[in-house]
Amino acid sequence: MKPLNRRLLIEVLSQEEESSGAFFIPQQEAVPAEFSFGTVLDCADDCSADLTGKKVIFTTFGLETVKAASKEYNFIGENHLVCWE
Repeated sequence: MKPLNRRLLIEVLSQEEESSGAFFIPQQEAVPAEFSFGTVLDCADDCSADLTGKKVIFTTFGLETVKAASKEYNFIGENHLVCWE
């Protein structure tokens, strides 16, 4: 699926959660991380740079997940990027 309108198609990388601690927080009560990590799979043609293959950090609230033809795609707007490697 080709991203459009300054969006990036990304693979979200899982973040390891801390399993030790004094308190247990149920999953539905846990606050999502402010930032997420991912790898860029493809970029829209109008993005300012081709970041395909780069690892990126982005704001989690900007993540758009689309389900189509029994497959899930994750998009992030270029303006939600924090940095890349």
